[in-house]
Amino acid sequence: MKGRKGRAGLKGQLVEKSVDAYVLALETINRLSIKYRVESFTHLICNAWELLLKARVLDVQTSRDAIYCRTKPGDAKRTISLRDALIKVIPNDKEPLRRNLEVVADLRDEAMHFVISEVPNDVLLLFQACVINYHKKLNEWFGLSLSDRVTVGMMTIVYDLSPGSFDLGSPAVKRRLGKDVAAYLATMQKKIQTEFSTLERSPEFSIGVEYKLVLTKKPGDADIVLSTGDKGKSGTVVQVAKDPSVSHPHRQKELLVALVAALDGAAVANQHDIQCVNKAHAVKKRPEWFYQGKVVGSPSQYSQAFVDWVVERVRQDAQFFTKAREASKKVQSI
Repeated sequence: MKGRKGRAGLKGQLVEKSVDAYVLALETINRLSIKYRVESFTHLICNAWELLLKARVLDVQTSRDAIYCRTKPGDAKRTISLRDALIKVIPNDKEPLRRNLEVVADLRDEAMHFVISEVPNDVLLLFQACVINYHKKLNEWFGLSLSDRVTVGMMTIVYDLSPGSFDLGSPAVKRRLGKDVAAYLATMQKKIQTEFSTLERSPEFSIGVEYKLVLTKKPGDADIVLSTGDKGKSGTVVQVAKDPSVSHPHRQKELLVALVAALDGAAVANQHDIQCVNKAHAVKKRPEWFYQGKVVGSPSQYSQAFVDWVVERVRQDAQFFTKAREASKKVQSI
């Protein structure tokens, strides 16, 4: 840890302990093998911030009493909470950094009552802003840099950019997380999105991720340039193969098993029903649902998104498979 020296005493101890908690939080959130990394991260990053804020209170007010609560005579001394320290350091309750940390603290508190093994990208982007905010304030308040302990890659939280990868309305996600957790996270997700907009998309509250492709006559204004002709740079197009066993894990037998389990007796389907659904809804033209290798004899494979779609349709209409059979006959006759 690089920066100003002479940090002995309580304030220095608070900063040192805070940095340790911060580094451990980063190691935890990016260790995908830890099933409950989200819960662990929220506790560690809030602990890191609480200690840092208390050190900041001491830095500004000098008196040690500033970080202690008032207690009755004879009671043990207790230090102020994260939220109390945050109010002392950042009194403006509309400040994006303060709101970011308050929402993260809310999630930490709820994690004590739920089992939250994963969260949507909106929450991870909130975490990302929290991580960057800490790094900046550590340097701004105490002149410290963590370049010798934390790399840029380590500060980057791993998440999935695919919008459909974590649909809280998906039956599969609700089963995986539990209805109560899915409902809580859906509320949290909406809250983050609304507040991010209210705070004018401040990067201190959350990190916005946008990709835009536009045509411009000024190549110097572009981040990526695609060009042809003598002045164009040659390139190689590389096809990156996807693993169909991951993206489309269900062959027809596994698909039927998955449907039976998900429908829980609401409807019964067989291989003929699946073939009829394929024809009636042009499933084979939907690569997000269907995959079949180019080698002759390759099996048909279906994605979990297809399973979720069928389940949703059956729950909306108990005659879904019957109607699919009738519709497939019309497709054949055309």
